Parts: sequence; C-alpha cells; structure tokens
Amino acid sequence: MPKLSYLLGLTPYETWRLLRLRLPLLRNGPAWTPAELMSSPKHGRGIRFAELLLRQEQVVRRQMPWEPLDFADRRVVEIGCGPLAGFGPLAVFLGASMFASAEPEWDAELFFSAPVRDRYLRFFHADLCAAYGPRLDFTQFIAALRERMRIHRGGFESAPLEGPADIVLSQSCLEHVFPLDPTVARLAALQTKQTRFLHLVDFGNHYPTGNPFDGLYEQPPEDYIARRGKAINLLRAPDVVAAFTQAGIAARSIVSRTMKDTYAGKIHPWWRERYEDAALFTQLALVVGPAA
Repeated sequence: MPKLSYLLGLTPYETWRLLRLRLPLLRNGPAWTPAELMSSPKHGRGIRFAELLLRQEQVVRRQMPWEPLDFADRRVVEIGCGPLAGFGPLAVFLGASMFASAEPEWDAELFFSAPVRDRYLRFFHADLCAAYGPRLDFTQFIAALRERMRIHRGGFESAPLEGPADIVLSQSCLEHVFPLDPTVARLAALQTKQTRFLHLVDFGNHYPTGNPFDGLYEQPPEDYIARRGKAINLLRAPDVVAAFTQAGIAARSIVSRTMKDTYAGKIHPWWRERYEDAALFTQLALVVGPAA
C-alpha cells in the first residue's frame, strides 16, 4: 500500500480513489464532485495538457522527424481522457473537428456544471488564448466543446467510437489497461497508416518512492499484482511496442526518462531472464508514429 505520508498529502477523495484501485471490493464508490476535482493538484490545471504536449513532442523530435501535431479540422481520439476531458478542450480550441474518448469516470453533467466551468474551463480558456491567440471567446469555446466532444462512459475497447482518427493520444493510460491487446486492437480498427499517435506510458510503480521501480522487480509480475491489485499491468516498453506491431500498427518507443542509478533493490530472475537494463529502467516512454 502507499506510504502514509503520501496519503496524507492527498485530498480525502483522492485517497479513497487510490485505495479503490488496489482493493477490488471498494471499486463501486461515489462519483467525483466539483469540489474534489477542483481541489486536486492533478485535475485543477487544464493548461498542463498544452505543456505536456509541448514537452513530449520536443523529446520525440530529438529522435525522429516529427512536426508538431496540427489539430485543425482533425478527428482526435484519446484513450481514457479522465473526468475533465483530457486533451479535449485543447484539441477543440485548436480547431479539431471532433474529439472522442472513452472514460469510465466521465460525467457530462459534472463537466459542464457551473463550478467546473468557472473554476476550470474559464481559466483553461484564458491560458489557451494567451498561448495560441483568441481563436474563440469563452461562450464559443463552451459551445464548441458541447458540439464537438463525444466522450463515452466506459472502457475504450468497447466504446462506439467512429474512425478513421487523424490523431490518437493517451497520457499515462496504457500501463493501467488489463489486458492491453483488446485496446490496441480497437486502436488498429480506428487508425489508418497516416494516423499520427503519441502515447505517454509510465512504467514505474506509481508510488512516491525514492526510485520509481522500488519494490517492483523483487518478485514476478503475478505476485506483485496479487499483493497490490490491478493498478498497473507491469508490461515494459518492448511489450507495448510488440502489442502495437502485432495489431498492425507501426510504432516506435522513445525513452523520455530512465531511472537506474538510484535503484538499489533486488531483481528477481523472472525479470532478468526477459529484459535488459534499458527496458527495466525506462520509467517514461513515448509510443509514437508515424513520422510527420
């Protein structure tokens, strides 16, 4: 379980959600409330999606030809956009003709409620105008979100999403999918060979430990999952790329962060027999394709 000091730093609802991920009997808990969303350091600042995209595309450009994603008149799909629509507001503001996603925690009434509108979307819109120019006023922005976003409550693999998609995104999502293959197969059905995609995958333990792999490699994956629940699937970067390849999607993995030097734990033979250090200690990778 997470360290007590970490839990004490979260809002009560975030603590509850974290425990629900690891204790299956608690998973049917209450929905988000506006107050909880707006008090969350993770969810309370929309412009972070523009910052994430800028940083991730810069990492990709150092390794392969890559032009910045152009959302104008594009059909955009995101896997697991979260309760505040993830990259959706950014994509719509920048001219996407459609933004679609599947999200188990989606609640359209909550998203368009007055507290979220005034404490999240209004600030997000102001930051987008400052960064990209006043393309839409706030009233037009809200109308565009209502018109162009299609977010389905449920799992991505079975959502009624329509293709083809021009751009596909996900942010620290694929490592949480059990099993991964049906989701990748769904992507293959939505994409063409020209579809541009960018997926950030976090291969760490998702705990605030000194090293992001502390406690992860001391036993085989099934033992780790049995102890801590189905919070992460424990696939490594080569596994994710292989899943894409087997589904007919030409993908490349680009390392965004490695964390080997501070790892002092033991590594079970199960891991050593299957992976080199490069795979074991890649914490963040971008699964991307094709080149611009």
